[in-house]
Amino acid sequence: MKEEDFDSSTLSKDLAERVKELECLYNISRIAIIHKNDLNKALQLIVEEIPSGWQYPQMVKAYLRYGDTEIGIRPKQEKCQSVLFEFGQGLVGELFVYYQQSNQTEIPEVFLIEEQALLNQIGYEILSLIELDLTKQQEVMIKDKLRFNDRLNLLGELTAGIAHELNTPLGNIIGYAELLQKGETDSLKKNDVEKVLKSAKHAREIVKKLMFFSCEMPSQFKKNDLNKLVKECLDLLKIQLNEKGINVTVDLEEDVPKISLDAVQFTQVIFNIVLNAIDAMRANGNLRIKTSKEQNNIKLEIADNGKGIPSHEIGRLFQPFYTNKSQNGTGLGLAVSHGIVQAHKGTIEVESEVDKGTLFTIILPCI
Repeated sequence: MKEEDFDSSTLSKDLAERVKELECLYNISRIAIIHKNDLNKALQLIVEEIPSGWQYPQMVKAYLRYGDTEIGIRPKQEKCQSVLFEFGQGLVGELFVYYQQSNQTEIPEVFLIEEQALLNQIGYEILSLIELDLTKQQEVMIKDKLRFNDRLNLLGELTAGIAHELNTPLGNIIGYAELLQKGETDSLKKNDVEKVLKSAKHAREIVKKLMFFSCEMPSQFKKNDLNKLVKECLDLLKIQLNEKGINVTVDLEEDVPKISLDAVQFTQVIFNIVLNAIDAMRANGNLRIKTSKEQNNIKLEIADNGKGIPSHEIGRLFQPFYTNKSQNGTGLGLAVSHGIVQAHKGTIEVESEVDKGTLFTIILPCI
């Protein structure tokens, strides 16, 4: 047998490389199993392990990027091996293996075909880890949402009972107080009765909100003009707007079709959002209200240039009894508004930036 037909040293070297690649893949698989509950640590250890599978591990560097996360130093030169992978909602990750620039000239044939195959397999392991982590996050979110919905259902039942129990005595208090007020001639006593009436009516408004929240208020859906409803609401809120000198810009798209609305309930939504905006703005603030038609939906936007809402509070805005007001806040306004919009088969979203303002966007179907 000729020497060119069989080179034992070459065969031994090739075999050693394959063993090294297998050991590298085995170690990475073990890291993935051991640290499957700690994605960042697992990926950090994998990136550190990758060089052990290449010909010259002491000269190899690895770099991983997925989403906003980067591990390692991105290669500056073009000569490298890489693998791309997609995960989640079209997000892309990339994994690079490269030799340090100063050492490239010392290495004859830098990369092997088998090393690219190894890199592809490592990319698959990393993709599996990331997708597992995303799945766990989604499961936690679903469980939290289910627990929250259970609490809302229970809270709805409790508030409905409380509202019914309070409604009758409040009605009696208001009725008798009005009778006393009519027959009272003493100005001091009349003033005291007025305070009783004011407090009782305030309590009645809270009861109404509780009933809205618990869906105990019957809905009366009719075809209504949203633009007309917006104008009527602003007209009713003139006093509050003028007190702070709020500049109101109204941009209502013409020929917006009438949609099925409960006018009373939806007036409550607009009131809640606009009153919150007034409360958030300094004197002479700017309020913008816009309506527009988008495909089969009507969009209502209410924006202010108030103090804004911190990002960590936005997720809690529509939770019942949550309020960031120091006083006079029941924490029911936006929770009620959210429920009303959902009952209209619509959506309500909020965007906000501290010290710049807040935008509420309501989308309603054209039905």
